[in-house]
Amino acid sequence: MNKDFKAVLFDLVGTLIYVKNSVGAIYSNVASSYGIKTDIKKLDYAFKSVIHQESQPTGGEEAEKKWWKKIVNKTFGLAGYDLKEKSEEVFEAIFKEFTGKNAWGIYPDAIQTLKKCCETSLKLGLISNFDSRLEVILKELDLYKYFNCLSYSGKVRYSKPDPRIFQFALKELNILPEEALYIGDSLDIDYYPALDLNINAILINRNHECLDKNVKRVTSLNEIFVIV
Repeated sequence: MNKDFKAVLFDLVGTLIYVKNSVGAIYSNVASSYGIKTDIKKLDYAFKSVIHQESQPTGGEEAEKKWWKKIVNKTFGLAGYDLKEKSEEVFEAIFKEFTGKNAWGIYPDAIQTLKKCCETSLKLGLISNFDSRLEVILKELDLYKYFNCLSYSGKVRYSKPDPRIFQFALKELNILPEEALYIGDSLDIDYYPALDLNINAILINRNHECLDKNVKRVTSLNEIFVIV
């Protein structure tokens, strides 16, 4: 690791953790517990369509929950399912499911990398477009202890690629942009926005997607100690 770095900043979902099974599978399992039969693939497709159309809220926990309720209802609707009088119960169960550790998995290289970073003098930060449930989830997954700074949408009221969510982390850690290394899984909201702020950036490319040769990337977090 470059000796000039004072901190390593991580994205969360897709970088350190992932949704077990799939969003559609969780939605479908919850719906089935209320007697509603659904197709997982249809729900997965619908969720991806809906989530990309809606901007994340920045108005606190009540606004977040209202937004997620809209996402859930629109997902089922687009997939061709009418929850009718069960919509409130289904939503509450889904919201609760994603707040606990059962919905989430931790990439094996994530734990290894976080532990290795903690053995150095590096500070660790998290920059995520997650809502107010983030800290609860981190504690459930036993990841909270690794971070010196948490900069996430539910806390700072900004979402990536807004530069202010990155700047919040830099200020909290009292470091300059060039003293930080940021790792995320999206070119559009992680990699390029970080570079625009003069933060050193690496894309975690777990699926081995074809990328521009100039994009600095790794397929495992363990590789960051070799290439920087």
